Amino acid sequence: MDLKYTRGLLPGMFLDYDCVIVPGLGGFVCNERSAWYDADKAEMVPPSRDVLFSPNLTHNDGLLAQEIMRATECSYSDAMSIVNSESAMMVEDLSNGIPVELPRVGRLYKGEDGVIRFLPDAEIVRTLSSFGHSRIPLSLLKQNVVEPSVSATPTPRVIQISEKIENQQFSNAIPLRVKIARVAAVIAIPAMLGGAWMLTDTTPSTTLMSVLPSFSPSTGSLLYDTDDNNKEEELVINYSSDDLEVVRTEDSKPADESTVDITLETLEAKADQPLKEINFLIVGGAFSVKENALSLVATLKEEGYTPTLHFQKHNKLHLVALSEHETEQSARRGLSKARKSGRKATWLKKM
Repeated sequence: MDLKYTRGLLPGMFLDYDCVIVPGLGGFVCNERSAWYDADKAEMVPPSRDVLFSPNLTHNDGLLAQEIMRATECSYSDAMSIVNSESAMMVEDLSNGIPVELPRVGRLYKGEDGVIRFLPDAEIVRTLSSFGHSRIPLSLLKQNVVEPSVSATPTPRVIQISEKIENQQFSNAIPLRVKIARVAAVIAIPAMLGGAWMLTDTTPSTTLMSVLPSFSPSTGSLLYDTDDNNKEEELVINYSSDDLEVVRTEDSKPADESTVDITLETLEAKADQPLKEINFLIVGGAFSVKENALSLVATLKEEGYTPTLHFQKHNKLHLVALSEHETEQSARRGLSKARKSGRKATWLKKM
């Protein structure tokens, strides 16, 4: 049996394709498999791939014929005739119970139940991610069970107190209400004496200021001069119903002669306005070069947006935000509006 092209070209096709079909015979399917632990052998198996064969995949995908055309520079019809002839030879051998060996691919044979089975070669299951890796023995550690030690609790000592000692202690205790009455008596006696003295005082006074000291500091103890002539500058503020105007006296000469007019309504509106908390950004682009970000900002301003520029320290990127929002619902409405207006590459970022 001569399977020149199938044996020569099929192994290399698995480097580029995960599924290769031999028309009339079946298809080979490769599935990636991550590293796993073999509990029976107590070993860690590196990443590999499972290569399966299905006799139900008989639809011609043209991959094998395409490889034959590249190798022989023949036409597609000639390549398909080669594929069909070699496929018929393999089907005939398998129906007669003769296994088909495909080097670097595997072995096809017919089972006792009449189903064609496939045993993959050790080389075909290897992948580039497992290059140089081998099985790593990882035996289970024996767990040492430590029984907690129970310490004997000491027996508490019982001290018996005679009734005579107990009666003596309770007799010496002073009730709380007696203590409160004694404290009240100590406070009330000075208050009564002071009130009697104030009632018997013959000084003609209708207030208590006669018994309180007066404070009148001397002129030498003043910390500053109260003379109006020594003031270098005086600030006069005139209030009106609508505007707030700041005016200085003629003694001082301000650098700017213009007056400042501030409306009370504007001040109250700014004081009552809550600070906006930025929780979400609608990002239009991220740039490592700041000039590119500024160029996008200028473009967005021309389109009617109010863009803002944000810098991320962890990746050193300049984010250009179309708008800033407090709630996620408002941010998603703004994102939908931006995409409908043509900004398809915008995305939502949570601060």
